[in-house]
Amino acid sequence: MFGSIQVAIHDGDEAPALPAGIRIGMQRDRPMALRLFRPRGTRVAVLAGAVPAQLLAMRAAAAGATIRVQSPRPQAWRPVLRHGATVSIAPPGAALPPPGTLDAPVLVVDDRPTEIGALGDAGPWQCRLDIRALMSPADLGAVTHADVLVLGQVGAAIADALAATISLSMSLIGQLAALGPGSVALVARGTIRYVSLDPSEGEAQLLAQGAR
Repeated sequence: MFGSIQVAIHDGDEAPALPAGIRIGMQRDRPMALRLFRPRGTRVAVLAGAVPAQLLAMRAAAAGATIRVQSPRPQAWRPVLRHGATVSIAPPGAALPPPGTLDAPVLVVDDRPTEIGALGDAGPWQCRLDIRALMSPADLGAVTHADVLVLGQVGAAIADALAATISLSMSLIGQLAALGPGSVALVARGTIRYVSLDPSEGEAQLLAQGAR
């Protein structure tokens, strides 16, 4: 089971299908996991390129979740998910899978990094990872209702707008403008945590193949 520390999304959640969550990386010297699967569904906006979503999808598949990817670039996903028996890749707009269950959660990846738009809905025991672009402060309006934001490096104007929109302290967002390619910021419930992605050697090789 992945991870030992969770980003708690809402108070009062029932026990998730994967109780320890899905590990996304390390916060200092401790593993950080996201609780992706809940009875009401979970929406995660990935605003840091495909790699964090690919890493979460690989690990969710290894933990037994069904993975459905909708992407105009299937070549980026086939190497990453080629070992998953419950993985499918479809073009954008294809019919979504049915909701998951406690014992069979479903991860839906909506990979449209060149578009600015609203996030899709997640059904019961389903998590949506919506990969989107974040080009200006105006783009925040479409994604701030997500349960979790996964952010890469952003400019000062977007960082300031994020602090104002989600009521984050300015002292907490100083690292956003200096994040490296191997790090992300997780924003949930008015908090921000900085995490270093930690792919294993095998995961890193698959991620590199997907980037070709």
